[in-house]
Amino acid sequence: MIGQIFFNEVRASFNLRKPKSDRPTNIYLVCRINKKQVKLSTGVRVYPDQWNTKKQEAYVSPRLTELDNINNAIVNDEINKLKADFIDFKRYICDNPNEIDNSLFLLKKYIYKDRMMKQQELQKPVQWLRRAISQDKTIKSDGQRNTLAIYWGHLKVFEEFLKATDREDITFADINLALIKDYETYLFNRQIGKGKTTKTSTVGNKVTALISIIKRAEPYGLIDTSAAKLNQYKKPKSREGDDNEIYLSEEEVNKMYSLELKGLEEKARDVFVLQCWTGQRFSDMQLLNNGTIKDFDNGKILEIVQKKRTHKVSIPLFPVALEILEKYNFQIPKVRENTMLKYIKEAGKKAGIIGKHIVTEDRGSKITNTTYCRYELIGTHTGRRSFISNMLKRGYDSHILMRITGHTTEMAFKKYAKISSEDAANLMLETEATKVKQLDKVATTISQEGNKEAINILKQHQNIIDGITFDTLLDTQFFASRINKAVELQSQVGHLKNGKLCSYDNEINSLISEIEKFSQSSTSDSDVAKQYVKQLSVGKLSDLYDSFREMIIKCVKIGISKDAIMQFINKALEIGLLDNERFANIKEITTALLDKRNKG
Repeated sequence: MIGQIFFNEVRASFNLRKPKSDRPTNIYLVCRINKKQVKLSTGVRVYPDQWNTKKQEAYVSPRLTELDNINNAIVNDEINKLKADFIDFKRYICDNPNEIDNSLFLLKKYIYKDRMMKQQELQKPVQWLRRAISQDKTIKSDGQRNTLAIYWGHLKVFEEFLKATDREDITFADINLALIKDYETYLFNRQIGKGKTTKTSTVGNKVTALISIIKRAEPYGLIDTSAAKLNQYKKPKSREGDDNEIYLSEEEVNKMYSLELKGLEEKARDVFVLQCWTGQRFSDMQLLNNGTIKDFDNGKILEIVQKKRTHKVSIPLFPVALEILEKYNFQIPKVRENTMLKYIKEAGKKAGIIGKHIVTEDRGSKITNTTYCRYELIGTHTGRRSFISNMLKRGYDSHILMRITGHTTEMAFKKYAKISSEDAANLMLETEATKVKQLDKVATTISQEGNKEAINILKQHQNIIDGITFDTLLDTQFFASRINKAVELQSQVGHLKNGKLCSYDNEINSLISEIEKFSQSSTSDSDVAKQYVKQLSVGKLSDLYDSFREMIIKCVKIGISKDAIMQFINKALEIGLLDNERFANIKEITTALLDKRNKG
């Protein structure tokens, strides 16, 4: 037996979105249908302190300003109209009980029948959004990657979901977090070929992209994304990690470049290798043809403006990159992306890039580990990833590389840095081996040819000594690491001129100005330390004291920490840059200055 339904007892009330706000807030029509709460926007707003909750209307009173009364009269007119529409809706359901299951759709039809926007637009959000993005002139639709087509693709999948779940007639009012979560579930279960479902990371990206597109309707009053709780959506957490993508080492890139190929396969290979040596996106490769070549003493630079963020970048042309560009008279061939993918994988296979790589995928609730040959994983982004990873292995700073690749955030840049734990370990071993070789060379020369030649070797390999101490400077707050290195070298070199290794005459004066400059930009002690004393030299100590004392005084004045300054002074005594008398004098002066500084 069918239960009784007293639909005529259904009531509508009007609630404020933010009842405690001091600004005008939206008014919603709220009722319960089929045991579910329904909340529809009325399209009007009111100050909360001018709303009569009991009478369900806005105040119109001589105590209010004339403008407030006009606004509130508009509110009351709209509410009275909606009340009448709601009564008509109930009467229709009572006269047509077979339509009860369709009551929610009918309610929206009655409530929104006279709204400014067209009924078709209200009922078909996908069509409205598709038209909106088509008319948006800021969306790029040229080049290898058609952004407009990507947006259309997201809407197409969403439309498939609505059709599959019998929601084709929804309005913007039906779009909320619950609907979005249903869409997420649909994506998780959606077959994408070969029996596979969508990856967890892809699901999250698709949903957030759709929400971004839906927000385009907000300025037109079609949806309130905050009220719909779309801003509360959180991407599902993927368990894949970040080691699925590969990069090619310089050796592997060279193997591909040395292949004897012809026709389109040769062109695809050349474009890919050029990517590996320029770090540019595949979509930007054609821009190299229109770039500006600039000649410098050390080589050539190619300047282009990238498409994605319209960044101007200057690309250093390494020998292989310059060779490829000259091969095509600086007009590299255009290769379609699908064609590119096919041929660079084949070239990778021919070049013997057949090492194994495990790809971990998170699809729905399942984790799978699949082993591939490395050449199978080569794609159009592998070139950009290879450039970044190989340049990092060469020792270039990430901030310098970002200026070349066009990345604006370190987070985005780091996604392309694929140096493995094994790469990092080998790089450290190689660095340490280089240190040992250079110090051994110094010791051998000292024993064979004397101090003078040893000093020359130290100067010749100063860049290596700088490299050794650069990172350790981060572990101290001031000069200690460089002086420690001086102690180490002193023990290796033996007695040098006047029994001292270092003279800081010119370096100290330079350091004072460096410290002052960096202190003005609130640079930390460790950053200041990086700037000091570019070279070690040999000389007398007799003229050091006055400059040394002046430097310490200035360090105190600009706020260098007590521990950092004292650490430097102690080390200076330890290696003989200060004698006991001068050490005591400097320490006394420093202590007095620090006490004075602390007292303000």
